[in-house]
Amino acid sequence: MALDFDGDFVRQAVAILLSANQLIAYWLAGNKNNLGWLLGVLGGIPWIAFIVVWDVWGLAPLVIGLQVIYIRNLVRWWKESHSDTALDPPVVTAAKVGAPTAS
Repeated sequence: MALDFDGDFVRQAVAILLSANQLIAYWLAGNKNNLGWLLGVLGGIPWIAFIVVWDVWGLAPLVIGLQVIYIRNLVRWWKESHSDTALDPPVVTAAKVGAPTAS
């Protein structure tokens, strides 16, 4: 089996690389790393080029939807991580367990 570096091979390779970028972006975002959302937003640019160059318009709604989600979450997480009025976590106090005392 010989590898033929024709347009189809290149298209498949580009799609795999772009997909890997999106998976890494989601992984980072899942670890609460803002870089994940930024990587996802920037990764939309080559996806748009891919759609236009190889005429795969069926991917356009997905890419547009993902960009909306990436931008929304990047803005929300950025605001939360740079907020001066961040809410403190609730304080849990240990309850004393024992025999009731007479008052």
